[in-house]
Amino acid sequence: MTAAPRLLARALLLGERLDHRGLPREGAPTFDPVPLATPEGFTAFAFRWGAVVFVGATPAQEAAVIEMLRPRLTNALAKPIEETALIAEGAEQDGVDPDGVIRLRDRAVARLAVVADALAKSAALAHQELLLTEALDRLEPIVTTLRTEGRLAASSRALHRQIGHALAARSRTTARVEAEDKPELLWDHPELERLHARLADEYELKERSDALDRKLTLISDTTEGILSLIQGRRAMGLEIAVVVLVGIEVVFSVWQYLLKPLLGY
Repeated sequence: MTAAPRLLARALLLGERLDHRGLPREGAPTFDPVPLATPEGFTAFAFRWGAVVFVGATPAQEAAVIEMLRPRLTNALAKPIEETALIAEGAEQDGVDPDGVIRLRDRAVARLAVVADALAKSAALAHQELLLTEALDRLEPIVTTLRTEGRLAASSRALHRQIGHALAARSRTTARVEAEDKPELLWDHPELERLHARLADEYELKERSDALDRKLTLISDTTEGILSLIQGRRAMGLEIAVVVLVGIEVVFSVWQYLLKPLLGY
């Protein structure tokens, strides 16, 4: 028996946002992603949160679609984040092999859209994982210096920037793509629920999203703790300044009212 031909599915996270109004659509779907009208032989899906997924496309075909989408991107990434998988059609039931091959009954648009949703969300999570790891790497020298030398090596402004980086990283997932949410098309295609659940499990969408939340909590707690130390140091500095000013005032008063008259000034 001849093995079913395999197609390459490739998800690319291109930017933070994609305006898909007016895009050439395959049919008239109301859900995200939008199946793009493409030449015969391959399928493409565009997501409003900046991802595109290709199924069975050549590098030249992918490049042409990306070039068409580029003007619609907000904050395009310098290097797109990629997630790939192999798809084999003709299976008795939809599922994922132990080796990661996605087996589908057919190449219906709705079925491919469920696959595209999982791949695109996996790419988005990979981007968030990278951003939060970088945020933790930026905090590590500050914490290490505090532990080994007992002093702070960063200003409150620098720490505020770290908080901003961390919150921005996580907001790109929570505000633009809810990795744990089911794709909208399942409302019209409940028969694909099982495929969605299998793919979500394969790419560990919930587990990775939870891990991102834990990283963000770690970053926030660490930064807030260090900020409290900085604010305490600043408050102590103000107290010392007040004591010095009071001391100067006392010395001036002693000079003005006691020593100056005694010395005949």
